[in-house]
Amino acid sequence: MGTSGRGPLSALLETGVRMVARAADNVMRDPRGQEAVARAVGLAQRGKRRVEELQERMMEAAGIPGRQDYQDLAKQLARIKRKARELSQRLERGSDGRPGNGHAGGEEDGPDDPA
Repeated sequence: MGTSGRGPLSALLETGVRMVARAADNVMRDPRGQEAVARAVGLAQRGKRRVEELQERMMEAAGIPGRQDYQDLAKQLARIKRKARELSQRLERGSDGRPGNGHAGGEEDGPDDPA
């Protein structure tokens, strides 16, 4: 039976997998089987959407933020961080835009260029 040193449980599992694959192949060859699989997939997708909708409503009723709320907050936080970096860089350059001007560190100013 080609178990190649494996135990009877492994051989049984291998045989079962082959039988299921053969049955699935027979179902998918038959147009009625294809239609039944398509209906089952559609039903599963609708059911999943319905569960997600109910979950969102329950979380909202309980005052728990949902996934979209977290995503919106993450985007807002990213914008705030970016703006803070930009403001920090502007402060480091100083109000007239020259590097090092207004910075209290030990950096040397570059050559003066007309503003």
